[in-house]
Amino acid sequence: MPTKPELDVWDSSCLLGVLHNEQDKIPALLAQMPRYESGEAVLGVPNGVISEVVTLADGSSAAEPLKRFLANSYIQTLTPTVEVSLLSGQLQHRFDSRRMLDLKEKAVAAGCSNEQALRLRSKDADILATALHYKAARLTTYDPFLRFLGQEYITKETGMVIDLPQTSFLPLEFPMQNESDTTASS
Repeated sequence: MPTKPELDVWDSSCLLGVLHNEQDKIPALLAQMPRYESGEAVLGVPNGVISEVVTLADGSSAAEPLKRFLANSYIQTLTPTVEVSLLSGQLQHRFDSRRMLDLKEKAVAAGCSNEQALRLRSKDADILATALHYKAARLTTYDPFLRFLGQEYITKETGMVIDLPQTSFLPLEFPMQNESDTTASS
């Protein structure tokens, strides 16, 4: 019996990395494509990620390049459901330093900025909830706080890996980026 391909969900930092041709990200992200093209894995893109990609690095509209990218047969758009929205709220409630008193300290120690370490933001919670709801094997991201949550909590609890692209193109140690380095253009 054939096995179902793994679902690898990308967040906006990955999609923007490809569409903006970001030299620090593009080799690792493009190295994933053979897995998708061969059917070994499916690339999941949450609708929330799609709506974040508005403008390309040169200031032009991202609409047409985004449509071309999403037309690839190995891409599955992931539509939010009521369950995703409820799970997103639960994740935001859980990963808030006002309730989880050691969250900020642990996140800062892992390389997150003080601001990132305060709480799981809504858009990131939506992406994480979508990946969990669709039972992704992996959430690929450059976001330091999401990576921290994956290493500290999510992978242990669910088995879903949250990390940088899986490739030999990356150095062994990848420094955490500031939140401003991974935000979408508006």
